[in-house]
Amino acid sequence: MAGVELASAAVRVVVGYREQGRFRVTGVGHAPVPSAALNGGYVADRRAVVAALVAAFAGAERSVRAEKVVVAIDGDDIRTYHESTTFEREDQRDAVSPGEAVKAIRLAREAAARAARDLSGDDPALRGIATAELRDDVGGFVLDGRRLGSPVGDRGQRLEVRTDIALAPLVQAGGATATLEAARRRGTATSGAYALGRLVAESGVAEAGIARLAADQTTVTVVRDGRVTGTRVFAVGREALLARHVPPDADVWARCIVATVRSLGLEQPGRWYVAGVPDELTALPKALAAAAGSERGSSVEVLPLRTSLVPRIVADATLTADDLVAAGAAALGAQAYS
Repeated sequence: MAGVELASAAVRVVVGYREQGRFRVTGVGHAPVPSAALNGGYVADRRAVVAALVAAFAGAERSVRAEKVVVAIDGDDIRTYHESTTFEREDQRDAVSPGEAVKAIRLAREAAARAARDLSGDDPALRGIATAELRDDVGGFVLDGRRLGSPVGDRGQRLEVRTDIALAPLVQAGGATATLEAARRRGTATSGAYALGRLVAESGVAEAGIARLAADQTTVTVVRDGRVTGTRVFAVGREALLARHVPPDADVWARCIVATVRSLGLEQPGRWYVAGVPDELTALPKALAAAAGSERGSSVEVLPLRTSLVPRIVADATLTADDLVAAGAAALGAQAYS
């Protein structure tokens, strides 16, 4: 299984396989991308991106070739929706059968897709834009208040299926999958912000915000009750901040994150993890702690995102925090959480 992150500075590929509820990484590959080839998550120069993909796969597949691929993309018009569908079981004394679970998942996915389409129709940013559904993933199960990785074999009355689904502009989603095909690969696409947040949540983090500074944008993910509850992206990235290097920019960046969480209708997390922040921009985490703390009304902890935070990933190759989006995408594709 391979997870791919298409980002403006580099293509990252993580290859591995599912192993007892974890994802074991066997190879990691990187390749630089010209700054104009990928812009805001959109593929502008397919030839350059394909060349980078081929090089990154060559580095990641030295020990084993990946048969399936999940590509992670981010952009300010990508939306993730997090739905719950509850079923009343006929006889709570009977254990949930595999067939019953499959049917519940199917019905929940259909309901989540309808809800996502309805919600996107009310989103001013997506109005009039052709969109495509990305992956839908089972976010977990709750049976009579008990959170389960799988309900099969358990007994109860009320079965809740949590489903996560993403929509992206058709041009962006189509460009990503067409680029994969041009590199002689086939796969599905997911939100990078969701893939990273899901990895953190499945690794035991019950509540947190995750802010990842990429070259041309910032991704924001909120985890609540051990589940991704919101994601968003805004177009302020590392390159622009480094080019200006103006102290007030840190406060603006932090306020953008706080406003993003507010726009999602979510409470400010008491802890944030940040990634992609270079030494020249250490004012950013400090500004985030101040802005989020002011919004929350209490102190907020801001920590660097490290690979040690995600024990769901076991690496036999060198893996850094910058690779965790691709690793999260691979874990989704391998169904490492079920």
